[in-house]
Amino acid sequence: MSNDVVLLILRLAASAALLGFVGAIGWMLWQDFQQSAKVAVKQSVFSRGRLVVTESDVEGVQPGQSWVLQPVTKLGRATTNTIVIAEPFASNEHALVAWRGGQWWLEDLKSSNGTLLNGVRIQEPTVLSAGDVIGFGRVLMRLEIE
Repeated sequence: MSNDVVLLILRLAASAALLGFVGAIGWMLWQDFQQSAKVAVKQSVFSRGRLVVTESDVEGVQPGQSWVLQPVTKLGRATTNTIVIAEPFASNEHALVAWRGGQWWLEDLKSSNGTLLNGVRIQEPTVLSAGDVIGFGRVLMRLEIE
């Protein structure tokens, strides 16, 4: 057998081995992804919540009006927020309500006038409970959890 044929056979064998190795890595990554997705779905146990307006002096925002919370819900004046409230004392991106670690959290997004939780201005992300009242500007909203 000539050297050219031997080199061709060795190159084909090395290519097949490399392709098999890459395929095995891809298959293992896919299996790991599938397992992680199953665990994430089991652990997410997402608690549905809603914000209900209890007091408002803002046009277009009436007591009793409510919004269903998304896993990440931004509140403020800008139209890019999940909940848009045209309150002059609210910042464009005022506050964030997010589902993290099996709990609802409230975070002020460095707003000019601050975000209140049960009448107290929050300084850092804070865990919410059912019935808590969130305030910014002239709007108060109560958290209801299903």
